[in-house]
Amino acid sequence: MRAFGRWTVRHRWWVIGGWVALVGVLLGLSQVAGGAKFQNAFAFPKSDSQTAQAIVARDFPSVSGDVDRIVFHTASGTVRDSAVRELAQPMLEKVATLPHVVDVVSPYTSNAQSISRDGATAFASVTFDAAAKDLPTSAISNVVDTARSASTSSLQVELGGQAIAEVESSGPGPLMAIGLGASALVLLLLFGSVTAMAMPLVTVLVALGAGSSVTGLVTHVMSISSATEGIASMIALGVGVDYSLFIVSRFRTLLAEGRDPREAAAESVNTSGRAVLFAGGIVVLALLVLLLFGVSITSGIAVGSAIEVFFTMAAALTLLPGVLSLLGHRVNSLRVPGRRLTGSTELSPRYRRWADLVRRRRWIAAIGVTVVMLVLSAPILSMRQGNPDAGTNPSSTTTRKAYDLLADGFGPGFNGPLQLVATLPSHADALVVDQLATVIKGEPGVASVSPPRTNPNGTTVVLQVVPTTSPQAAATSDLVHRLRDTVIPRATGDSGVAVHVGGPTAGFIDLSSLLASRLLPFVAVVLVIGFVLLLVVFRSVAIPLTAAVLNLLSIGAALGVVSFVFQHGLTGLPPSPVSFAVPVMMFAIVFGLSTDYQVFLLTRVQEEWQVHRDNARAVREGMGRVSTVITGAAVIMIAVFGAFALGGQLLFEQIGIGFAVAVALDAFLLRFILVPAVMYIMNDRNWALPRWLNWLPQVHIEAEQPVGMRDEPSLAASQSGGDR
Repeated sequence: MRAFGRWTVRHRWWVIGGWVALVGVLLGLSQVAGGAKFQNAFAFPKSDSQTAQAIVARDFPSVSGDVDRIVFHTASGTVRDSAVRELAQPMLEKVATLPHVVDVVSPYTSNAQSISRDGATAFASVTFDAAAKDLPTSAISNVVDTARSASTSSLQVELGGQAIAEVESSGPGPLMAIGLGASALVLLLLFGSVTAMAMPLVTVLVALGAGSSVTGLVTHVMSISSATEGIASMIALGVGVDYSLFIVSRFRTLLAEGRDPREAAAESVNTSGRAVLFAGGIVVLALLVLLLFGVSITSGIAVGSAIEVFFTMAAALTLLPGVLSLLGHRVNSLRVPGRRLTGSTELSPRYRRWADLVRRRRWIAAIGVTVVMLVLSAPILSMRQGNPDAGTNPSSTTTRKAYDLLADGFGPGFNGPLQLVATLPSHADALVVDQLATVIKGEPGVASVSPPRTNPNGTTVVLQVVPTTSPQAAATSDLVHRLRDTVIPRATGDSGVAVHVGGPTAGFIDLSSLLASRLLPFVAVVLVIGFVLLLVVFRSVAIPLTAAVLNLLSIGAALGVVSFVFQHGLTGLPPSPVSFAVPVMMFAIVFGLSTDYQVFLLTRVQEEWQVHRDNARAVREGMGRVSTVITGAAVIMIAVFGAFALGGQLLFEQIGIGFAVAVALDAFLLRFILVPAVMYIMNDRNWALPRWLNWLPQVHIEAEQPVGMRDEPSLAASQSGGDR
């Protein structure tokens, strides 16, 4: 890293120019490709719902596209009134002529059964020629705009469905602005200089520009969910600012020690840059392990997030040192009145006193924090995973309004019907399906069953089952499993009729079950990877074992808080299950971030141990030297993730709150109480390595600051030539 740091500083103009050119080229390529093509689809190994979807696409090609609804509601009179019909019917006729629309079923057609009992609410079904993920945004927007044009003061028109949800998301833009603002405030308080504060922000913005462009290009070759844009930006912003923070802090400290700006910039890469490279690599690796799930939605989020984290790490190691070497002592300009300039290696007397207190009460501290973390983790035992439905969308969205109108007019289960698909060995077996429909009508939790519909060849029958409960309700999931496990097998017997339960609601239930079944193997793989890497870095068995336990505690507590908050509706939104993507995403990301803090903290402790061979002094002095910067880094993470939790979108709220809680607990309870307490208890055993592991390579994360930089004139001498 020393040679790399010197090369970066020596060729700083080429590095800076290269980044500018890279971002420009990537942005241009993204525009030429037509921008990002996010797809909110999920593909995973064959399940009952996926089989049902494939059969419908094969045997009912004309109706295999996405079906959405236009919902009407009048506060006075009924939707059958001529005044309402004069507004609705022409609009529906116009929607039927729009591109990619193959059919519109009006509520005014005979046998439509799409007007509520009180007559105040009705809906029209709009069938597209493709699945929601394959429809152009412009086609969906045309339907939305045309439908909403019929809305008046007396007639409310709303739309719902998967395709409508595709164009409704506002994206991460406003949340990014809040996160950047919060980061700027924390950096300003930490550094006491406007210029120093701007360096991490500029670096991460450049990296996000490049990373988001690459992610946009990748969306054209693999399925990536639109949620990736917000999740990846949130993660990259948090870790990117932190990585740049550590390098800027080290640079300013070296300047204060009298180093030449070019030497200080190069040495910052050689010291803090090593930790950034290792920590960033851990985060990227933890994200890519999500590919083992084999599910497109988690794979897309993993790839998109890994790309953006990689670019933030690369910018912190190349672009930032180049700019810092140009700024030199001007990095401390535009000082904030009353704020003292700080550096990353300044000793914190306050932390020394705290460390002595923890040492004296180490057993009480260790047991107390562990009990607190276990109590916070307890709600996991009752955690319910699922796919939160449109009923948890912000109340201002049209999908939420349509959801509420349909639930009030037709029942909550109407928003998540199940699609039963039966394949028939012979035409005579259609009677078996008729008998099945009769049996299902009498089942608890079933509101209605539609008449069976047979394909032209008479080989496949489709019928719709409307539950009495909402799509995200536990009772709906129980109904799906009961139909598959007992009702359908008992009704079909040995007739040879194969019946599959499909539809979006059943699909998300299957996806949640799949992810839950693979969570433990995923956790085991990630923990083993983390253990091996930390074993090599610290040449200690105790430290990676402690890290594994701490990771489990912080992730468990964060998931427990998310479960408790959202399943009880404490955010103001209706109670909802934990989104199926949240546990796996949280484990991957929080594991990476937790390992980051472990590396940044314990490398300093290890340095002190190697010098003094006094464990108590190493813990006190090592952690005391980085406590201020680590605290600032944690506050930035909490601010960024907390900002995303304010976005009003349930997935972002769950992930944002989960990440913020995990970082807060990790930084303030685990790293500054439990870690030193355990290290005091373990004493010299912290650094013990069995003889049979002595073959492990020695890896230095924080290199010793060499005295040789001043003894090697090549950097300063060649710099002038490099600048020319």
